Amino acid sequence: MSEIWKTAYEVIRFTNYSFFNHDDYNNIIWLKDEGTRTVMLINEAELSAERRKLLTENITSRHMEFSRLAGYNIKNFKVYYETSEPFKERFKDDGVKISHRGVDSYSSLINHPFYRLEMQQTTKKTENHYAKKVTSAHPLESHMTKYTPMTYLLVAVNAVLFLVNAFYINIMGSLEMVERLAVSLAPVLNGEYHRLLTSTFMHSGVEHFLFNITALFVLGKFVESLYGKWRFLLVYVLTGTLASLFSLMFLPDAVSLGASGAVYGLLGVIVVHLLLNKSIGYKLLGQIAVVFVLIAVLSSMFSNINHYAHIGGLILGLLLGLFYNPFRLQMKWYLAAAALLIAMIAGPLFFINAIYGDREQLMDTAALESIEEGEYEEALGIVNETFAEGAETWVTYFALASLYERAGEDEKAREFYDLSYELAPESEVLAKHRLMELRKNRQFEEMQAMAGRLGDVDDPELQLIIEELNAIEE
Repeated sequence: MSEIWKTAYEVIRFTNYSFFNHDDYNNIIWLKDEGTRTVMLINEAELSAERRKLLTENITSRHMEFSRLAGYNIKNFKVYYETSEPFKERFKDDGVKISHRGVDSYSSLINHPFYRLEMQQTTKKTENHYAKKVTSAHPLESHMTKYTPMTYLLVAVNAVLFLVNAFYINIMGSLEMVERLAVSLAPVLNGEYHRLLTSTFMHSGVEHFLFNITALFVLGKFVESLYGKWRFLLVYVLTGTLASLFSLMFLPDAVSLGASGAVYGLLGVIVVHLLLNKSIGYKLLGQIAVVFVLIAVLSSMFSNINHYAHIGGLILGLLLGLFYNPFRLQMKWYLAAAALLIAMIAGPLFFINAIYGDREQLMDTAALESIEEGEYEEALGIVNETFAEGAETWVTYFALASLYERAGEDEKAREFYDLSYELAPESEVLAKHRLMELRKNRQFEEMQAMAGRLGDVDDPELQLIIEELNAIEE
């Protein structure tokens, strides 16, 4: 007996076909593909020419009924048989194409290398097992059977980068991967926009990675099987990037990484699809609620959870779900969803540039932070970049003077300290440094003259220096 249920199962896995019907009397499996408006019939045995003619007449006469049941106007019926002598027959009636084709093996039914490989593998699974898989009405289970190459690719990229990062951290004792790929405000505003996306492939630990990668695998297969690999990739890229933007907008001082923003985006797409297609019952609604609760509980196990990234990814996922189903909405709602989607992306960009967009200040701050952490080469690189862009400020000269001082070149250090003071004599940071230098050289008169020009100060250390100076004067 032909393994028609295994054939149907593998066809569903590697194509856009889904289960349509099973003719118990003739043992024929009907599969449908809405994208191509096609129905495929897989027969257990070859039919005689007379029975093929009757089947053709039946399809023609009941075309409208079959279209109503399929949910679209069927344009093509492809009927397949496993025969010793291959043949082809074609009929066309009132715009409906019907083809009968005999193939020597169902392993050549579709042109996909993995399909052929799977069909040639021996298995202990019964036809009844495949029948249950094919006819399953559960939306998640039916999509989990699909072959989804983009999901596998994204999972693989996440896994490779996780292993490379683990090697750097545990073997080389370096955070270079995180420093280069994670998202943080200063590097992004300095032009490293790739971090908005690359951060979605980085993870802080084994638990963080396993949780996100499992969710990505399950939800990714669902979305990719529904909308195809490129739309799925677009969801991952857009929701992951927006999640990074939300991180920068609400947590400007944080370093963020992880695929959870994109995972929430995928979940949003799935929820909208189920709602619009009325595929969501109480049981499935409960399962989705469990997923949300599970994500929240597991997320709480990790420190520094970025809920803003999750919210951003989820909202954009919901909007993309609407955007991917234009014929399920009235035009006004579709246009509103499209406008809101654009605003969701443009809004954070405008906000970040408006509030945190002082590039020169960020670069100077990054240079000073690097000096405080003892990363002098990195600080020098930032200073040189600032000079190359012609964006130097008094802080740039102050940072350069600090680097010269730590390198033991006191004359150069003094030169740039003086230059920075000339550019910003009102700066309390520079005043404090200059007073400390004068005190070190016991130049008290110069200290008193300088302190007299300062007026009220806010810096507590500077206040203490002035109080000590006044005490000496008294």
